Amino acid sequence: MDLQHIVIVILLILLMCAMYRLLYGYNEGYANSYDSSDGANREKYIQRFLEKEHRIFPFRYFTDDSGKPLPFVAVTGFFREKDAEDRYNEYIKNGIRIFGITAYKTFPNRALLDNSEGEYERKDSFDFPNKVRDWCCCFKNKENYGFTSWNWTVDISESDFYNAEMDAKSIDKIYDFIYICNKDGDGCPTNGWNAINRNFDLAKKCFPIMCNEFGMKGLIVGRDGCDLEKEYGSKLEVAEWLDWHVLQDKMRASKFLFVPNIFDASPRVVAECITKDLPVLMNRNILCGSKYINYETGELFTDDADIRDALTALLNKQDKISPKKWWNSNYSQEKSQVDLREFLDRSFPNELDGIKRVKFIL
Repeated sequence: MDLQHIVIVILLILLMCAMYRLLYGYNEGYANSYDSSDGANREKYIQRFLEKEHRIFPFRYFTDDSGKPLPFVAVTGFFREKDAEDRYNEYIKNGIRIFGITAYKTFPNRALLDNSEGEYERKDSFDFPNKVRDWCCCFKNKENYGFTSWNWTVDISESDFYNAEMDAKSIDKIYDFIYICNKDGDGCPTNGWNAINRNFDLAKKCFPIMCNEFGMKGLIVGRDGCDLEKEYGSKLEVAEWLDWHVLQDKMRASKFLFVPNIFDASPRVVAECITKDLPVLMNRNILCGSKYINYETGELFTDDADIRDALTALLNKQDKISPKKWWNSNYSQEKSQVDLREFLDRSFPNELDGIKRVKFIL
């Protein structure tokens, strides 16, 4: 065999190796194989997912239509302690199928984390994109967050799994807008986890425009102790942390949701408001969530320099649009559960035979 033929053979071998890696999910550190002969033990193991004490952050768990637990676990954020990584390895050992969801800030790119995160999250070396192949990923520029051609991704967010409130109770509108930024501590620190993620600095720059120039009344949830009432009087009502059902009614009593957030991976409050027929005024630089914003559902802005144009556009069309009607045509729990099932079936063939939908355990 001459040199030319040897080179061709070597190139063919390399090509076959690359195709095998792409098709069958080989990557250094990737461990998601399962011995189907051990099915009885796995079936017994996953029953614990139904018990709250066996579910830990940052994992999410799933059932089928009938409430039967499924052998899937999603990792949705950085590990905060060694116990979480140990649990991940335990899942792999027991044949649990692991996939990822980009539901927490810049996860899985820890290099972009700020100092409001714990030291463990910022310094841990667990390589999520190389150990977890399959992802529900909301990011537009996936390569900026560690994903490569080896990763299988689909545009599904946790915030997709809501139904429009088509028969919701009627509540009088008390507030022009609602802004949610829970408390970080006494003294209203501006470098706290919530203040950074909900972009409280930008919110404070926008309040004079919204309240003084546009004459709006807003509800600020969670920012008690920041002296906003002293500065704006009756134009801003400040509430402490609210129970979920109370917060939902406060949303219904508002005309739109204000989201200056940037470091948020598709916040669920956006879906909760759109499904209640509230449009959203959203920062166009938010990590994820802008896919929901169009003519029918709200407006995008960048900062206090262009918020006036966005506010004017929103106010001019507010009585002509129906955000929840748009949502009902594009998203629902059932549709998203089917979409998730299809993605997982492609990633892990034969695991979901006879199952129509995959549901989150709440």
